Amino acid sequence: MVRWLSVLAVCYSSLSIASNEFRDFFNSFESLSANFSQQTYSNTGMVLANTSGNLKFQRPAQFVWQTDLPFEQTLLLSNNELWLVDYELEQASMRSIDELKNTPLYWLINRPDQLDTLPSFTDSQQGVRWYSTQQDDTLSFGFVNKKLAAIKLNNRLDQQVLVSFSKLKTNPSFKQNTFKLTLGADFDVIR
Repeated sequence: MVRWLSVLAVCYSSLSIASNEFRDFFNSFESLSANFSQQTYSNTGMVLANTSGNLKFQRPAQFVWQTDLPFEQTLLLSNNELWLVDYELEQASMRSIDELKNTPLYWLINRPDQLDTLPSFTDSQQGVRWYSTQQDDTLSFGFVNKKLAAIKLNNRLDQQVLVSFSKLKTNPSFKQNTFKLTLGADFDVIR
């Protein structure tokens, strides 16, 4: 009986630590920056696309997701406006903020204590501890050494998108115009 209680206590403490990892990390910063690489896989595991770039985030609700390869694009959230900027097409289009709830961005702009439910620990794979949300598209956050290392999303096209982070910094300082939409005179703006 004592052995069983000891095993149960160890399991409970492990689950308690795991359940706090997501919350503790996302409560630990006001700003964040990182480089990323993104791969999109078909339902058979074939790589469909590779993207890389960087992100910058500052609470409350300021975000820049800049892709460099293969095309230069920016997703910008500032002043309650969400913009997608395509530099090759010289086009900027405003998106509905209502669409955010089904994206990883929703989980970034809201502190864990503002969310209805937190992602739950699901498993560990190759040293990454995964926490999944309860939404339609399976969205998971991967942690290594209690820091965000990856995000994966299974989309409605039955594809898996895996975003891996490097050079992640919490609480960096940003220039004043980092989250400001700046477009050239030749850009088409679609609202």
